[in-house]
Amino acid sequence: MELRMPEHRRFTQTTSLEESLAKEATQLRKQAQGTPPGVERDLLLRKARRAETASHMTKWPASGYRHQDKFN
Repeated sequence: MELRMPEHRRFTQTTSLEESLAKEATQLRKQAQGTPPGVERDLLLRKARRAETASHMTKWPASGYRHQDKFN
């Protein structure tokens, strides 16, 4: 009896993480525009801001910017 390792399913990413997050932020903002002012709209805008911030986070380490130096 031969034991075989399960094969890993591999997916090729067609868009980068940054692009996906930026697209999600745009869609959330568009959705928020069609929502009346209130809690739901605020939550959509908050999610959009978080996605937008996350899309820029991968660039921060490469930029050499060190946030802690700002306060020293």
